[in-house]
Amino acid sequence: MSSQKTHVLYVAEFSTGGSVESLLTLVNGLDRSAYDATILFYTMPAPATRERLASTGASVIALRPYSPGAEAQPRFRKRNLQARVGRVFGNTAQRFYASVKFLLHLLRFRRAAYRGIRRTIRELKPDLVHLNNGADTDAPGILAARVAGIPAVCHTRTFGRLPHAGVLVSRSVSRFICISSAVRDTLVSQGVAEDRCVVVPNAVDLSRFDSRQVRAAPIRGEFGWDDTAMVFALVGRVVSWKGQDFFIRAIAEARARDPSIRGLIVGDGDSTAASGAFRANLESMIAELGLADAVAFSGHRSDIPEIMKGADVIVCASSQPEPFGRVIIESMAVGTPVIATDAGGARDIITDGVNGLLVPLRDSRALAQAMLRLSRDKGLAARLCQQAEKSVAENYTVRNHVDRVCAIYRGVLEEN
Repeated sequence: MSSQKTHVLYVAEFSTGGSVESLLTLVNGLDRSAYDATILFYTMPAPATRERLASTGASVIALRPYSPGAEAQPRFRKRNLQARVGRVFGNTAQRFYASVKFLLHLLRFRRAAYRGIRRTIRELKPDLVHLNNGADTDAPGILAARVAGIPAVCHTRTFGRLPHAGVLVSRSVSRFICISSAVRDTLVSQGVAEDRCVVVPNAVDLSRFDSRQVRAAPIRGEFGWDDTAMVFALVGRVVSWKGQDFFIRAIAEARARDPSIRGLIVGDGDSTAASGAFRANLESMIAELGLADAVAFSGHRSDIPEIMKGADVIVCASSQPEPFGRVIIESMAVGTPVIATDAGGARDIITDGVNGLLVPLRDSRALAQAMLRLSRDKGLAARLCQQAEKSVAENYTVRNHVDRVCAIYRGVLEEN
């Protein structure tokens, strides 16, 4: 490496969501005396997002212009032929089918993205390509970087499945930045070399979630509860795998022993019929369990730190493993104790009984017991908060995150 600044080209397929927020945090924390950053989106983000990214000092470009109606495209029902092939012909045939499907999709739908990324690399001549979405979706960028002879790292944020062809493509990646041990283990189990998978957890933005600066939202008065209410809040999209149904059942069971307990569901669903049906089922469940005065929906909120601070406990009740669990570290940072399901990224973050509580997946009874434990033992809640804030300071600050990613950059560039 020379003494000149390192130019990193960030390639992002998606222009909304948590992956973009994480990218914003990373790029904003780069040392501008050492790094130049260009962010290449498949489709230009909305103006507000573009302005936030540009404010970091990065150049923001796109393969396609921003389209206000991009999120309103019709959704088509997909037939899961891959699963059917597996049932009829076995796992070997299923993986072969998945590889053929992967390659055909790459040739038919992703070729234009590959060409655009390759063209951008040729024009900008970056030192390093950082792919922002994961091994299962970043194949065009991986191949474009390989053809250009530029080293690439791949930020892997999901449990995406890789067919054999995807594993072969992934061999061109110098490092996989995995947001949790669970994500790393998933990649390794599919054939990715373990020595190329490095765990770097997400960061929490303490300019928004610092316990010393966030003021609690007056949620009890807003939702018609008195000051004695013990509020458990679940923050997340209203979709089935986020576990709002188990949360509601746990509230009902816990209230049988402690009537002061209340539940607040914070967030909206998505535009799918399944999400709408799930919300309707939750409302029916609340009515059937007699919880109309004890469980409330807040809808989408922009004051998430303040709501977290105003709640007594934050619950992550996901019924499937979370790749990471950003809500967990945000709650820890604002000084609110956390209960989370014992799977996925939560296991990296929480040591049960030390800086939070863990409960089994899909177990509303265990969740209710954890709720009662915190409602009865204020000393325990205080100790969990104290250790949680220490965990954030040691492991989940932006500085820690950026330093670890930049160390990976330096290692990759020294190898090349």
